[in-house]
Amino acid sequence: MTRDPKAYVTPEVWEREVALLLRNPENTRELADAKFGQAIAYLVTCGENPDLLMGPSKQVDEAWHSFMLDSIPYHHFTSRHFGRYIHHVPELPGAAGVQCVSDDKATLDGHDLKTGGPLVLEQTIKAIKAAGFEIDSDLWGMEDAADCNQCHAGCHDSPK
Repeated sequence: MTRDPKAYVTPEVWEREVALLLRNPENTRELADAKFGQAIAYLVTCGENPDLLMGPSKQVDEAWHSFMLDSIPYHHFTSRHFGRYIHHVPELPGAAGVQCVSDDKATLDGHDLKTGGPLVLEQTIKAIKAAGFEIDSDLWGMEDAADCNQCHAGCHDSPK
């Protein structure tokens, strides 16, 4: 059975978060719904797999940012479903990709950097599917992850 991201927030919160995403003129209603749904699937998977290195695509990260900045509903969501806050660790140039980190993994300076990139994205997609959510391939840049699957040594040290 496929899990429904709408089951994790109230209809009022869903509508509020979609309306916030619609402030971006590039988002249609359909796209905002899809982005927020994928962000919820990502966050639920993060919350249920605190030891798994995960990171969102840029499209999903937009929805996560929007939700997190609407701090009261985001705090209630993470507390209600996971009993803890899921921190957002942003990407810095030359560092790991965006990650979800719980309090027990966060260090005083914010986080412990690990390698990110296409392998983390591929691992994230697999984890979300394994958690029972559908993946919207248009929002996950799966063509990039798919290209990475063809690389020698997992892309990082590819001699090609």
